[in-house]
Amino acid sequence: MKPIIDVHAHIFNAKDIPVEGYLSSREPITFIEKSLSLCGLKSVSIPLVAKCIRKELGSEEDEHFFSNIRCRMMMGLISLFMNQYRGWADTLSKEVVDITNEMIDTFQKDGIDLYVPLMIDYEYWFQNTPDNPLKKQIELIHEKIILPYKGRIHPFIPFDPARELAFRKSMLNPDRKPELYGSLQLVKDAIEHKGFIGVKLYNAMGYKPFNNETVDDKRRSKVKLHKKMGYHIFKGDEYDQVLSELYDYCIANEVPITTHCGMYGIESYHNASFDFGQAVFWHEVLSQERYKKLHLNLAHFGWNQKHRYHADISWVRDICRMLGDYQHLYTDVGHHEIVVKRHASKFKSDYEKICRDFPVVKQRLLFGIDWHVIKRVKNYENFKDCYIGVLKHKYLFTDDEIEYFLGGNAMRFLGLLKGGKNRERLDVFYRKNKIDPPTWFKYVDK
Repeated sequence: MKPIIDVHAHIFNAKDIPVEGYLSSREPITFIEKSLSLCGLKSVSIPLVAKCIRKELGSEEDEHFFSNIRCRMMMGLISLFMNQYRGWADTLSKEVVDITNEMIDTFQKDGIDLYVPLMIDYEYWFQNTPDNPLKKQIELIHEKIILPYKGRIHPFIPFDPARELAFRKSMLNPDRKPELYGSLQLVKDAIEHKGFIGVKLYNAMGYKPFNNETVDDKRRSKVKLHKKMGYHIFKGDEYDQVLSELYDYCIANEVPITTHCGMYGIESYHNASFDFGQAVFWHEVLSQERYKKLHLNLAHFGWNQKHRYHADISWVRDICRMLGDYQHLYTDVGHHEIVVKRHASKFKSDYEKICRDFPVVKQRLLFGIDWHVIKRVKNYENFKDCYIGVLKHKYLFTDDEIEYFLGGNAMRFLGLLKGGKNRERLDVFYRKNKIDPPTWFKYVDK
């Protein structure tokens, strides 16, 4: 049996991200968001929601008491209209170790051998609220997650070109403190010494994979934090330079990259995904001879419920075409609403067409659930079984192809097969930290 690998998870908590800034930047989508915005209450409610999620209540006893009342009222209102969001908020308010344990307990029945949590770095793209410094997050995950779980959890480290440029220019970060660490330095240390196995990019924040001069005007005019803090002084060619250095490092050391590639979602402003994060933008990197061996995962398969495989605007179809062009390109299925009954038949119809038009997808499709963000969707606990049910529809995937989807393809993408540099680094990491190699580590692809 091939190992089962979840290549797309998250274990960050509300203090690891600028919650208030993110919520303030969101375009009103749900009923309650639109209602609050129309009533002029958005600017009042968002700071309270952020504090309630972070549990940053007043220190005085009476203030603490009334803050608790306000939090209960606010979270109760959220539960009325967005019950699943309340569950997600509860998870975000936990410590990282508790979030990790909840993930493992939730999917215990699925027999997942290896979880790959993706760290994120939004600090330079939203109006900021105090958060745990990225360096501190990395140290905590290394000490409290990677080492104790002994080969069951190996995360991806985030890379933000804006942080790297601020560090090189000796600028202050959004909290008006000196930027002490560059992203590339943090990446190299995490990969080479701390048991991390890949890099996470988030282009929807405000940078393309390459040719950033073409979007300089959008970054300058639309990214609120950059306008306020003066980060518009970073030019497109500077973004390209530090991103190229990252790609060069990943090529030389066989480090895989996962990038967010779904319409909408978390963006620095509404529709930023379309300006910076479209799948086709990666042609500008992968078509270069120097990057043809770059292991890249376009996360979420470019999926959106309104723009599916057959739509005029379809990132899914774009990715399917690209899989045929680039040997080391992959895509994961994180957060697909396949667990919602009314959507399941649509997925079956889409995969019938995909497997007919682009059979290569069977070799490059990766299993990923998107814990804990997936908690916003009902029935999320049955994600794995629901997805297998769709792929087995009309025998679209054979049993062997299902096993590759669940983990065999991920072993190739992650560079964990014998002879891969990632595997060699983990071998050294296990020996150095006196960790017995886990069962999945002994898998040999036949």
